[in-house]
Amino acid sequence: MAKRDYYEVLGIARNASQEEIKKAHRRLVRQYHPDANKSNPRAEEQFKEVQEAYDALSDPQKRANYDQFGHDAVGAQPGTGAGVDPFEAFRRAAATRGGHRGSRQAGPNVSVEDFDIGDVFEQFFGGGRARSGTAAGPGSSQRARVRARPEPPPSADLEHTITLSFEQAARGTTLPLQISRDGRVETIDIKIPPGVKDGSRIRIRGRGHQTDGAPGDLYIITRIAPHPYFRREDLDVYLDLPISVYEAVLGTKVEVPTIDGPVTLTIPPETSSGSKLRIRGRGIERSGQRGDQFVVPKVIVPKHLDDDDRKLIESLAKKHPLKPRADLKW
Repeated sequence: MAKRDYYEVLGIARNASQEEIKKAHRRLVRQYHPDANKSNPRAEEQFKEVQEAYDALSDPQKRANYDQFGHDAVGAQPGTGAGVDPFEAFRRAAATRGGHRGSRQAGPNVSVEDFDIGDVFEQFFGGGRARSGTAAGPGSSQRARVRARPEPPPSADLEHTITLSFEQAARGTTLPLQISRDGRVETIDIKIPPGVKDGSRIRIRGRGHQTDGAPGDLYIITRIAPHPYFRREDLDVYLDLPISVYEAVLGTKVEVPTIDGPVTLTIPPETSSGSKLRIRGRGIERSGQRGDQFVVPKVIVPKHLDDDDRKLIESLAKKHPLKPRADLKW
């Protein structure tokens, strides 16, 4: 049975964005997962079809190949044209038409074929120029004997992208993961080490496809969801802390969050907005090293001042004049 169009499988337009592709994939995976659709005998087949479509359209290069050449181009190796081997494409076309005139054997198992390759070079290399450098003029044909190459075996390795919270990436975690390999859907527990970053690759040996008796590996690609108030720089964690102008001038103690729980931080007197207050050992841990947390005060000034308030501040400014831009080279 012919494969359905990948865009039709995901229920999206051909100009759909990557975000729309991801949303459609998430929705359909929940809809067709075999564990949640035991009454649907086609659930596993539909689940695999959705996954195959997503694997092709979520990769920009594979998607471009598919848009131009259809299902045969997905997974093709780069090297000619838009990533499609012209000899392989011609062999497939010949097999579909029942073989070219003079072919010794038609079909996918042909070992030697005689065929007209002028139109192949015209399509893939432009201008009808063959590899030997001989130009093929209009209406001319060039006969060649080409040994059809066997299709390369599919990669035994698998890749799967997961999204982690900021805390999961910082501390490490163990997650159940459902993968489709060798025609089966499996659930495995994967261990995420502490300190992974956005784009980290985690190798799980022996969980890929079975090829020639030896299983490939599974590679987990991590994506880290943004945190509402923490941000990360290498192994250090940063937190912006709003404080009043009075707290900045007089100093205070404030309870602040860290990835390991809240701590009490001392704000020293005369703290400027944008300075860094270090909490040692409360950053990201990775490979035996641990970073720090930096709290960055953001001074908030009062509003709705009356005349008496302004006179008080003006007298303070005259008593303690500041030149905050004296060192700038503007």
